[in-house]
Amino acid sequence: MDFTVRALSADDAAAIVALLRAQPPDYLRFFYALPADESAVRNVMEQRQRDLYQGLFEGDRLVGFFMLRGWDAGYDIPSFGIVVDQRTSGKGYLHATLELAAGLCRDAGAKRFMAKIHPENLAPRAARRLQLTQVGVEASTGNVIYHREV
Repeated sequence: MDFTVRALSADDAAAIVALLRAQPPDYLRFFYALPADESAVRNVMEQRQRDLYQGLFEGDRLVGFFMLRGWDAGYDIPSFGIVVDQRTSGKGYLHATLELAAGLCRDAGAKRFMAKIHPENLAPRAARRLQLTQVGVEASTGNVIYHREV
């Protein structure tokens, strides 16, 4: 896997929205962390303080991004989320970004992070391989709530 990671900024809003809009609706049906609206994404990026948004690039092309959010809202445990272009799915980006997220959390003084993942997106066995421990289920969405120690 040959990719680079860099922090995303408001200047990347158009690329983020283009990535989101390029996905089939069914592929992103459980993703609701960012809207596919450039001005809204730009605003999120401009307003962020401690929250992290990291872009995954193959060459100059944004093929995905991951985020650690919630610090700006006052939470001690950030929430991990990831979107990867469907055409690059299966290349190991989830595993790689979980490792990067763990390091970023350690650097920020967090002891763990959480992820809310719809059960159709990750099987329990795969979650265990990724060092994710189920701690609950979100009643409103059915998402499984996982923690990962860092």
